[in-house]
Amino acid sequence: MINPNDSIRFSNVLSRKYRFHYLDMNEALEDFLNDVGSLKAAVRGPLFYSIHNVPLDEMVNAEIFMPMEEDWIEPVEDMRFHTYFSIENMVSLCLAENVEAKTEAAYKLLFDYMEEHNLEQATPIFHVVSGDENFQYSFIKIGVSE
Repeated sequence: MINPNDSIRFSNVLSRKYRFHYLDMNEALEDFLNDVGSLKAAVRGPLFYSIHNVPLDEMVNAEIFMPMEEDWIEPVEDMRFHTYFSIENMVSLCLAENVEAKTEAAYKLLFDYMEEHNLEQATPIFHVVSGDENFQYSFIKIGVSE
């Protein structure tokens, strides 16, 4: 079910931009999480990331984000610290189980919804990763404008 009134709102967010082959997504996430862990700061979560291109050449341009507890953290090289990260006016849906296999269909549902409601894409596609070791799910969100 599509949520037509969603948002992303976090404070004290670390981020880093990446370019990688789509099969190397887990390595990019591990690299980011290892560097966040090296800062000896408290992670608040959840991890989220944005996809900035359609990877027709199998290469993904992405930015990975992690909300932190601390009001300020000196980021490691090529990381950014955002005091506040907010995107309003988003459409979203939640995927559980086999998230990777369902992602393309979820994109289609969101873009079809946007077309039906005369909405334009205003942001990259965001994935907010949630859950625990036993049950993982992901919210896919896209900022829109009329």
